[in-house]
Amino acid sequence: MVEFDKRIIKTLSQDKRFDGKVVRTLAQNEKAFALVRVRNPIHLIALERRFHVIHEYPFVRSVGIECGLEEAIALGRMSEVECVSGESRVSCLSDETSESDVLSFSTKSRLTGDGVNLCVMDTGVSPHSDISIPRERIVHFVDVVNGENSPYDDNGHGTFVTGVAVGNGMLSGGTISGVAPRSNVVGLKVIGKDGESGTFKILDGMQWLFDNFRTYGIKVVCMSFGADPLEFADPLKIGAEMLSRSGLIVVAASGNSGENHLKSPAISDEIISVGAVDDTLRVAEFTSRGVYNGKTRPDVYAKGVNVRGIKTSGTYTLMTGTSASAPYVAGACCLLCEKYKNITPQQAKSAVLSSAKNMNGNLVLDLDFD
Repeated sequence: MVEFDKRIIKTLSQDKRFDGKVVRTLAQNEKAFALVRVRNPIHLIALERRFHVIHEYPFVRSVGIECGLEEAIALGRMSEVECVSGESRVSCLSDETSESDVLSFSTKSRLTGDGVNLCVMDTGVSPHSDISIPRERIVHFVDVVNGENSPYDDNGHGTFVTGVAVGNGMLSGGTISGVAPRSNVVGLKVIGKDGESGTFKILDGMQWLFDNFRTYGIKVVCMSFGADPLEFADPLKIGAEMLSRSGLIVVAASGNSGENHLKSPAISDEIISVGAVDDTLRVAEFTSRGVYNGKTRPDVYAKGVNVRGIKTSGTYTLMTGTSASAPYVAGACCLLCEKYKNITPQQAKSAVLSSAKNMNGNLVLDLDFD
């Protein structure tokens, strides 16, 4: 790299608006996929005129571009630009295990989630006896990964998550059921067959949800995925917050990376972040937990070790991870939406936290508590 380019890289690295991942890629004389956020929505027009935009996310005042050194220089000169972020790797937050040490979810509440629509942003959802009989409760399906129209799940993670939240136990005679067994599901596939995705795909899904949640009557969204948070203007955090501010109850898994390794979007104070406890209601060691911006996360815990739920083959399997805990809380939010038709996201969060039991300083939601 010529000396001139080295000086440019140094200048960009000192510009706090540029994510380090973008600068490091440019320093290798390569192009980077970058998410550019502007200070005002009107400034998006300037970006569309000057750059080749490959993704549009107006709900977070952002566009995605392929950014080379020339584009980076231009962005650095634009006062309208708030930040330039790299694409993060997003992963499912669970581990499928063998058929042993079975746990099941049940509820003593008379509420069933009837009439409430839950969106599961995940690897997809496949029809299963527990969500498709006696009536089909997958009311809509969107695939931003492969563009398919019919419900499917080429990984299994999303189907399991759906079952924990809204499975009715049809196949097991009611033994293995979800928290809100009469709620409907909108499947939103944002994660690929390998259980991984990227920031842009997640934001594609969030943008669809932002544009359409009222059309499909969606009240709650479950996000059992996470990415390492960015230090400044984390896009997944911002996206989840925009959904919450628009009226959606957002529930996200905190992560499976242990202490002081919280994942995004669960770092946000505006949504409900969920960690995992074992069958004795002790915090699972793998649970991501810690302090972010002066506040302790996650907000609440739920069972997440050797949880039994549905699988794409039409039977049952076990899963461990905060991915299994988040849908439990999302299902509980569906129950709240059934009882309180106009409940707001912050009211729902307050209700969940006040309903949880303090276990050694941690709030644990378990609807089997007496």
